[in-house]
This record gives sequence, structure tokens and C-alpha cells, in this order.
Amino acid sequence: MIDIDKLYNEWLQDKKTQLKPISYDKYETTGNIYILPFLKEHPIENIDTPMISTYINTQINNGLSHNTAQVIKMTFKSLYNYAEEKYPLKHIDFSLIKIPSNQKPSTLDEYQEKIIYNYCCNNIDSLSVTILLCLYAGLRFTEICALKYSDIDLDNGYVNITKKVQRKINRNNDLSYVVFSTETLAAPEKRVVGLSQFIISYLNEYMSLGKPDYDCYLLNKNHKIPEQRIYQKKIKNLSNILGFEINFVMLRNTCKEKCIKNNVDMNTVLDTLGITKIIISADNDRNIDITHNQKEMNKLNPNY
Repeated sequence: MIDIDKLYNEWLQDKKTQLKPISYDKYETTGNIYILPFLKEHPIENIDTPMISTYINTQINNGLSHNTAQVIKMTFKSLYNYAEEKYPLKHIDFSLIKIPSNQKPSTLDEYQEKIIYNYCCNNIDSLSVTILLCLYAGLRFTEICALKYSDIDLDNGYVNITKKVQRKINRNNDLSYVVFSTETLAAPEKRVVGLSQFIISYLNEYMSLGKPDYDCYLLNKNHKIPEQRIYQKKIKNLSNILGFEINFVMLRNTCKEKCIKNNVDMNTVLDTLGITKIIISADNDRNIDITHNQKEMNKLNPNY
């Protein structure tokens, strides 16, 4: 019988030499929580496609997100492929393991957007700022968490996106399981985003409250990196209050959809979202015209 603990630790050491720390942490966490306990009950020599599919689908039925289910499948595949190279195991075709599609809506409808807009206008706080920057500026949640006052130029109407916040396993011997740090971005994620007049006005009001120094983070107005979990919990609570699903990915997707519906030109969409293609590819050599992009982004101003 294969010593699963030995195999698992050898696999982790192999992955450690191949992956960035944040990717390795994801493999290790997923393996510790979902894969290793399963393999201690079901010897790796005996598992097959139906067993893995049943296990993952059971986790989904118990409330596991579809994204996490995909990570479990990916981690399982990596470990099993490593084991296949060392032991005479039967081959498992992981493409046959299907994760049910997530049927939750990926964007807000107009009625939901109006409700959120009214909520944010009546609540000038860090959650509202995060929501509006996703919804009307197309920023990623992790990018917003990394924003400092010094990154925002309201006089000229733009924000510099240079970093994102990431979390990783805390390998120090203290009480915190994860730690947060900032990661410097590269193009196209590193970018200058033109802001609509509505966002400029909203940020001006929010940023004038308390008046922290320019090195403070936008969301918590101090020098400590904002914890993502706090805002994820806040937006989940807001979802429960309003009665419909909201998350930061959905808000950014809605921004992309609004850009297309309002005929914002593709170069502005690509510049704003920090991507090189949606359906067409961007010309990476072109000069970004912030004034033009600001004008285009004003097409997203809410008319409520």
C-alpha cells in the first residue's frame, strides 16, 4: 500500500519548486483540507473517476463554491499525475470529471443596480467606495484593497493601479493563519484608469472625511493593509439585507457589460479593465489617452 503521507509531502515539495508562493499556498491549503483526508479514507490505488466526481459533487451540495470545486479537481489531478509517475496506478482522465456549472447570475440587472446605487449614495463609507469602484470604474477588488490616497488624482480624474493585495499562509508561529501583503502588478494590470465625473465627486466626498495622509490606504484610512475578508463579509451581509446576490466579481462584470451596452470604445474598456482582449486584441503599443477615456467612462454615469 502506498504511504499517502509520504507521497503527499513529496508532491508538495515538488510543487514548491515550480510555483509562486501564492499558488503553492493554494495547493497546500486545498490538499490539507480536502484531498489528504479523502485519500486517508480511500487508498489512492483504489480511487477512480466516479469516486472523485461523487466526492466533489457532495462538497458542492454541502455548500462548497464552484470555484473551490474547480481548485479541488485541479489539485487532485496534480497529485494523482505525480503519483502515476512513481507508482503503477491506473490512469484517471480528469477531463471526465465534470463540475456542474454555476447558475448564479454574473451581472446585476438595472433594478438591482439602481438599489445599490441608492444604497451607496446614502452610505458614504469604505464598502460603498469598493462597490462603486468595481461597478463604475471596473477595478478588481484586490486592486481596490491596495489603493492608497497617493494613487488617486482627483484633480486630473484618474487612479494609478500599481498593486493588488494577496493573502498567503502565515508560516510564522503566531495565531494568524493567513497574512496579507501587496504584490506589484505588471502590464496590462498595471494601468492608469480614467474616472467618470460621478466617481470623482463621490471619492472627493469620501476622501475628505478624516483627511488621512497620502500614504494611508483608501479603504481603512490607515497604514495597515485592509483585510479582504472584512469586505467580503460586509458585501455578503448587504446581499442578505437587499435580498439578491452581490459580489465584487459580479460588480466588475456589470461594469464591463455596461461599457458594451453604452458603446464605450473597446480601447477604453481594455485600458480600464486591465486586460488585453475581450473578443478583440488590444494594441499594446498605443498611447493611452486619459482625457478620451474619462469622456468615455462618463457614459456609465448613473441617471437615477
